[in-house]
Amino acid sequence: MKDLKRIFLLFVITLVSIGVNAQSTISDAINAYNEAQSLAQSNEYETAITKYQSAITIAEELGIEGQDIKDRSEKAIPKLFFAKAAASYKVFQGSPTIPNLDNAISEFDAAREIGGSSGDTQVQSRSRGVLAQLYYQKGTMLFKREDYAGADAALNNAIQTNSNYAKAYYQKGLVHKNDQPDDLDGIINWFDQAITVGTNVNDGTVVRQATESAHAELLFRGAKSIEQGQNTNAIEILKRSLEYNPESSDSFYRLAEASNKLGSRDNAIRYATQSLSFETGGSTDKAKIYYELGIAHQAKNDKGNACEALKNASFGSFRAPSEHKMEFELKCESAR
Repeated sequence: MKDLKRIFLLFVITLVSIGVNAQSTISDAINAYNEAQSLAQSNEYETAITKYQSAITIAEELGIEGQDIKDRSEKAIPKLFFAKAAASYKVFQGSPTIPNLDNAISEFDAAREIGGSSGDTQVQSRSRGVLAQLYYQKGTMLFKREDYAGADAALNNAIQTNSNYAKAYYQKGLVHKNDQPDDLDGIINWFDQAITVGTNVNDGTVVRQATESAHAELLFRGAKSIEQGQNTNAIEILKRSLEYNPESSDSFYRLAEASNKLGSRDNAIRYATQSLSFETGGSTDKAKIYYELGIAHQAKNDKGNACEALKNASFGSFRAPSEHKMEFELKCESAR
């Protein structure tokens, strides 16, 4: 008997619910929509989204009569997702931690998805643009913490989100340089990609940074190879550095140095002369170049040019070795 009463009670409740739903009016839809707007203006994003969805449900039951409310609500929801994501980014700005940044990334990713599924291309595009920046920001934060694997993954996401984001390619080069320092070709490859993408999107800052970094890295590796006695390899690397700065006095100087060590005196003279033509510093800055020039001329038994070059090399740390050569090896007139 008790079971029959329970069944009867459930039946009555069901009938009442059906009756209430059946009695939904345009006023109910409008009220839900207005309430959602009020919540949105109060920045209660999640509750507002839920209320908009409720307005859509009511409007769909009304058919054509509720179409306007349905359309308005559906257009409002993607923008609320974006506003909610923007609010999460402000939280990150106030407390710049990786968890807060990850939350902002998650929110903008949701906004991008809802923008795409709803046909709101503006929300979709804006969310994608912000996402690429946030992934890049995460990559730089992790790079500073020397979490190179994490930084690399974040930068890959930035590039996947926006393949024209030139800064991400450049940062990948810096990460690769620190994470895999022996992979010179890999490092330069990322700088090259940054230059290509930066050129395509007119990002002159990235093009300049990547070009300077590629040149500096190759110049450093070339000088290191000379120190290690690998002069042929040094020349190959230093010639590559000139692709990024064809007027590099330092690259030409190192080429002259490596050529002298290999006994290639004519090349040493040519490279040293080119280095001098691009050197903008004073006598002390030019001393090392003149010293290599003097060594090359001395090896060719060209006493006059050797003495002249070594005279110009007699500054700073090159004064003593230059004067020694002039006085005791070449017996230059100027040394008397």
